[in-house]
Amino acid sequence: MISIMKRTVFFLSLAVLGAATAGCAQKMGRYHKNLMYEADLYFMQGDYYYASELYAELLTAADDNPEVNGRLGIAYYHIPPLKEMAQPALEKAVELGHTDALFYLAKLRHEDYRFHDALDLLALYERRPDRSASVHQIDLAKEAALRAVDFLKSPLPVTVKNLGGRVNSADHDYAPVWDFSEDRIYFTSRRRFDDKSEKDFSEQFDENIYYTNLNEVPLRARPADDKLNSRTNDAAVACSPDGKTLIIYRTGKNGFSGDLYTVNRENGTWADPVKLGQEINSKHQEASAAFGNAEQTVLYFSSDRPEGYGGKDLYKVQKLPDGNWSEPQNLGPEINTPLDDDAPFVAADGTLYFASKGHQNMGGYDIFYALPTADGFSAPTNMGYPINTPADDIFFSIDSAAEIGYFSSDRKGGFGLQDLYAVKFDESEKVIYRGRLKDRDDPFDARAVIRLAEVDEDKAPVLYQTEQGTTDFVFALDRGREYMLTVEAVGYDAVRKSIVFESGQGGTREINEEIYLNR
Repeated sequence: MISIMKRTVFFLSLAVLGAATAGCAQKMGRYHKNLMYEADLYFMQGDYYYASELYAELLTAADDNPEVNGRLGIAYYHIPPLKEMAQPALEKAVELGHTDALFYLAKLRHEDYRFHDALDLLALYERRPDRSASVHQIDLAKEAALRAVDFLKSPLPVTVKNLGGRVNSADHDYAPVWDFSEDRIYFTSRRRFDDKSEKDFSEQFDENIYYTNLNEVPLRARPADDKLNSRTNDAAVACSPDGKTLIIYRTGKNGFSGDLYTVNRENGTWADPVKLGQEINSKHQEASAAFGNAEQTVLYFSSDRPEGYGGKDLYKVQKLPDGNWSEPQNLGPEINTPLDDDAPFVAADGTLYFASKGHQNMGGYDIFYALPTADGFSAPTNMGYPINTPADDIFFSIDSAAEIGYFSSDRKGGFGLQDLYAVKFDESEKVIYRGRLKDRDDPFDARAVIRLAEVDEDKAPVLYQTEQGTTDFVFALDRGREYMLTVEAVGYDAVRKSIVFESGQGGTREINEEIYLNR
């Protein structure tokens, strides 16, 4: 019944899309009409790369067509290497009246920290009767924007640092797996592995496993052992506390369906991977896992199997006396949501860290923690900004002393499409900088965009947008670094200000400063 319903929805969508295509193709010749029909088929099937190529060709004949611009922008949005090309297409589509372009442009504004602009676009979008997103989806987007505004007002006194260009590449680098015994991070990368590497339909290379030794200066990436990498997708998933067992994810020859494997190390040599049993692997997707204790008798993993609460859910299995794993136990609605819950990690004190799209998020995947209780885990708590951002922040791990953690993120300012980051839970070198905008003569009531850039650092600036009538903003700054603060508001001259605080003053300090703007 479900498959019949899915096919019905798909063909109804094609019918609706076909009607729209017919309307927008009236000024096209036969060749371009056929091209539009083919592009729409790829688009509906989620094959955004081929759809984008066809829509881009169609622009040569219909550059003022709202459907072509809108679908091209939406397609680019879903292709990580081409996502930066989405904004101009979506902005033009919005000018031409394309409805769903409003929703995706709101997503981009959100990711650029322009939360109030995103809310304005969402307000326009929810009034359009021909929109595709549901009221619930729009409400989630609005709630995330409002929550992000609140989170940025209370930044954590932590230091988040990119692992650098010798570890991160221009492609996707993610899923840091900490081998505490060797002080080594294994991670997954979609950089070119060798001369035989080929790109897939999403214009990305296959996944391969790399590592970096944390005691090495500078940090640098190296390919992992041949036993850990194959000619298909291979991803680092988890490491046992003693460093003797890795869990990896490996796809089949088709490059799509895959399973979780364990790989044991004896005398410094990795053995052949062994597939985990059917209690864990299924015909659905299980691509992340974590050891639940030092004895390796408890395993947590994520799966999108249909009996869950929706999307990906977190499950638990326990080692039985006969050496097999128990039947999986869903962690329940306290942890799992109707959206994706993924990337578990269990710390030495039993705290569960995971990423979710469905709790109290500020955007994309956020990292949460849940404390152990007698019968499971407490309600999850968002780890806050700047660990979490409007981007996807995921795959968190932390040391036993809770002093440093590692995670991956596709936040602005990285070296590639997704980077590895370290977070240091040390308040001694932080300054909470609170600014207030003022007009020298009249009340300040404009919407301002504030950019904070690190001087001599090749990173994108951090953005902060104030609501109209709101004058306050806040940043968490590191001592010993020089920043350039730029304030822009309609009707005012831009203000540029250098900010630096000396190191070695001890403790988190708050600084309040007024910034005057001239008309």
